[in-house]
Amino acid sequence: MDSVEAEVAKLRSTLQHVNERLEKLDKRIAGSDERSCEDEIVIDEDLTRLDLIDRAKKYLHWGRLKSRTLDAGNGLFTDSCWNMCLDIYICGLKGERVTVSAIAHSSGIPMTTAMRYINVMVGQGLIEKTPNPADNRMIFVSASEDCMNKIACLLSNSPL
Repeated sequence: MDSVEAEVAKLRSTLQHVNERLEKLDKRIAGSDERSCEDEIVIDEDLTRLDLIDRAKKYLHWGRLKSRTLDAGNGLFTDSCWNMCLDIYICGLKGERVTVSAIAHSSGIPMTTAMRYINVMVGQGLIEKTPNPADNRMIFVSASEDCMNKIACLLSNSPL
């Protein structure tokens, strides 16, 4: 009899958790049109670091696929700054350091343009540059804490 009661209690707990998640999703759907991450940073606490990495990789892959498929060399369908931010974000969550030249190269745009975008993003406080103590010619970039929070908010509220 105790095992049946334990099983019923476990099922009730699971159903309660499912109902709470459904209510959260209903609220997200109902308020998705007017809510902005700038108004209030709302990060889904059930998402893990791996979930966020997976979502970021999907958006990065989608952006690159879109650009390769639709872009005829004129840059109309690139999201270079967004892709660089996602790349830097993913590296940050993985605990990897990334250099300015590596992120510029991975963006698929000319190095001078990528450097200009990186400098603008540094100026806006989205990313930070840190010199490599072992090699002064190399500069590491990382997403600021504010940028990490905003991207996490976007990813946790994204449909992917």
